[in-house]
Amino acid sequence: MMKQLLLFLLFISGGLLAQHPKRELRGVWVATVQNIDWPSPRNYNAITQQKEFTELLDSHQKTGINALFVQVRTAADAMYAKSAEPWSAYLSGLQGQAPKPYYDPLAFMISESHARGMEFHAWLNMNRASMSTKSLLSSESVVRKHPEWIVTYNHQHLFNFGIPAVRHYITNVVKNIVQNYDVDGIHFDDYFYPYPIKNEVFQDGEAYQTYKLPNESLADWRRRNVNNLIQEIAQAIKEINPRVKFGISPFGIWRHKSSDPEYGSPTRNGLQSYDDLFADTEKWAKAGWLDYLAPQLYWGSAHKVAPFGPLSAWWNEHGYGRPIYVGHAAYHLADQWNASELAKQLKHARSLDQVKGSIYFSSSQLAKNLKGFQDTLRKSYFTHVALVPTMPWLDSIPPTAPHQVSLNKKGGAWVLTWKPGEIGVDKDPAAYYLVYKIHRKEGMKALEHAENIIFKGSKTELNIEASSVESGHGFVVTAVDRLHNESPAGTVQWIVPNPN
Repeated sequence: MMKQLLLFLLFISGGLLAQHPKRELRGVWVATVQNIDWPSPRNYNAITQQKEFTELLDSHQKTGINALFVQVRTAADAMYAKSAEPWSAYLSGLQGQAPKPYYDPLAFMISESHARGMEFHAWLNMNRASMSTKSLLSSESVVRKHPEWIVTYNHQHLFNFGIPAVRHYITNVVKNIVQNYDVDGIHFDDYFYPYPIKNEVFQDGEAYQTYKLPNESLADWRRRNVNNLIQEIAQAIKEINPRVKFGISPFGIWRHKSSDPEYGSPTRNGLQSYDDLFADTEKWAKAGWLDYLAPQLYWGSAHKVAPFGPLSAWWNEHGYGRPIYVGHAAYHLADQWNASELAKQLKHARSLDQVKGSIYFSSSQLAKNLKGFQDTLRKSYFTHVALVPTMPWLDSIPPTAPHQVSLNKKGGAWVLTWKPGEIGVDKDPAAYYLVYKIHRKEGMKALEHAENIIFKGSKTELNIEASSVESGHGFVVTAVDRLHNESPAGTVQWIVPNPN
């Protein structure tokens, strides 16, 4: 009987941890291309743009989102001031024209995101040089300055990755951001070589003949070009700032099992990123070039060709030591799905051991609370604070614990105060603090449960209502660094006040 009770308690405990994980990336993609999410169409006033962005942040913060993936380069342009590429037309209506009144959108967005405890990942499109061959381009556009780098395909100007100078150019765009902005990560989407168009050929034959290896096929050459670009960017980021994350959100199918019986996914028919986009995510993950993968699993649970469950399970087994963040199609709330489909996907993703979070495309569908899904997240799945998962290959050293923790009564309330601990061996200060309310009987095991966190923030004091100061309970403070390593909770932090 005792054994059965123990198993039942373990089952319940495991279920609670799965339902409210303490560590889970909860992200949204904020698309700026064609004004999908921000800024709104024809909003060319910088003050209004900033207001829109802070409102977007406040909405997502209330939901429990802890990471933003914001598109800062849509097509060889820039949503930031410190760039050799021209200003994006989505900011002013004209490519190359600065925002009015002048501001640096990227610096502003990073500052506002960090103030709300959210990671900021700079999302760049790497293959487009223009959205359309009819676009009005600045004289500073790479299309005008280096037409020899460009291939026209599907009525767009695209980069020719087979030219080494192109790869170096894109790497330098990334280096510039990492050097000049306090980003948490660099993020690329699924656009490598273009999605194939029937009866249209991507005209890179001259570069192929110039740069191919002996007996190398066109497909292998293209994959090698993308591999070289990903490796070059990964190395550049780590040389400048080894704690900046590098991740990619590929098309959701690498290869079908019919194409690759050993490694392929249980899908059939349709596009494959390895064969059609020349994106070999298997190689990148195995080589350790990436810090995470966020596959776009935009098919429903009952999809006949690529059902969400088996495909997400495949990705769970193909991270090779790096976390998988599942990309969910929140945009389907506007057409074929209801909130229960996305909730089902989230619960399934949480059951997979290497899936460490979810990212929703896109921000506006979530913020608009389409079909009540934002409410569903707030009330049922993102009820408690979640920390972004750690990445020990980037940083595994936690900060030292806060000290001089004290609880004092002031009027009808209590104030919990603490001081930062000493700077640790890696010179990495605390980025924020956590305060837990725990029961003496549970002890430090209470720190494993998100529902016991009552505060997350950078300040060093917390007002606590008198009704929360209960006999037999205590308050524990821990410090967390930029890469989300949490300090130990020393005994000096254990406080059981006398509520009388």
